Amino acid sequence: MNRIISIDVFRGVTMFLMLWVNDFWTLNSIPKWLKHAVSGEDYLGFSDLIFPWFLFAIGLSIPFAFESRFLKGEDNITTGKHILLRSIALLVMGLFHMNMEMYNHQLSIISKPIFVIISTLAFFMIWNDYSKIMGKNDSFYKLFPFLGVTVLTIMFFIYRGQDYDGNAIGFRIHWWGILGLIGWVYNITAWTYLAFKKSIISMSIAFFICMILNFMDSSNISYAIFSWQRADWVPGSGGLQALSFAGIITSLCLIRYKNDIRILYGVLSFVGLLSLSSGFFVKKYFIISKIAGTPSFILISMSTAIFLFIFLHWVVDVRKQLDWYAPINVAGTATLTCYLIPYFYYSVRTLTGFQLPMLLTTGIIGLFKSILISFLIIIFARIANKSFIRLKI
Repeated sequence: MNRIISIDVFRGVTMFLMLWVNDFWTLNSIPKWLKHAVSGEDYLGFSDLIFPWFLFAIGLSIPFAFESRFLKGEDNITTGKHILLRSIALLVMGLFHMNMEMYNHQLSIISKPIFVIISTLAFFMIWNDYSKIMGKNDSFYKLFPFLGVTVLTIMFFIYRGQDYDGNAIGFRIHWWGILGLIGWVYNITAWTYLAFKKSIISMSIAFFICMILNFMDSSNISYAIFSWQRADWVPGSGGLQALSFAGIITSLCLIRYKNDIRILYGVLSFVGLLSLSSGFFVKKYFIISKIAGTPSFILISMSTAIFLFIFLHWVVDVRKQLDWYAPINVAGTATLTCYLIPYFYYSVRTLTGFQLPMLLTTGIIGLFKSILISFLIIIFARIANKSFIRLKI
């Protein structure tokens, strides 16, 4: 199966924008439309779109990634093992990141920045791709993941946090964190695709089931099957999974209509417009809220992901215009590495007490500063990649 370059580009652009908006917390006096909506607000800021785009990109990648595995001779059991291990890795990292948010400086034996740096180093030790520098049987290759697990286990036991009421707590699940939610979304959508593979009908049914769960959750209707389950026991409550299923369906349309761009763009544009109009229709009943994950938010953000992908596919795969993407292309291939590097940057900044002049963190100048930070992070990811430091899960 031919590689669709625009999928990597979509993922890379999304990652770059994620780095950019994740630096907004350091800025002052930036336009409201760029920022996240606050809890309970009926609003969709630009920053609110990035996570849905990333989930859409996960779905885009699944059909092509799995087909590549099958062409290499992998069976369903081996692919299933990959799904499970990848999901577990994302859940572990997500839970650590979530608990970092609730770290208690007064009760902990090490400061939060040190905890973050050591834990993130452990992530790289465990999940780095060592295959390009040593054989699979090399003792060095086996030692580092083991040491990483040991370090992460120590961090787990020495962790001390506090809940939202200020009470001391240990390491626990409050929510799954961004990477944890990605792990749950990938786990559910990947297993579903493995079961039904190239069936657009099956993926569409899965999408609608997820949207039904999302409507039920947003209406405070329990979808628990057993009495011991939470009312909203699916992490992401269907809406986040629907975004990735939409990405899978988009890729299956790419495969089906690869020889007729007009039909492809017509189908995707129709779905995008239908999603957009449906989102504004249900806005009469549900506010647009990323935090609450409402149906209006899911449908509107999904439509923007589809339109963005159509545009990037036309630019990259049809017009063959790719030079503009070269400075950030590592964000599309070493995405997780790019995502984790800021944890080092912000921790070191806190430890050193480094502060930029207010002029560089305010308004338009501040926005350009955050763009520069995003480019610097990608440069570090490129250097790491060339040094064979790249997370692969």
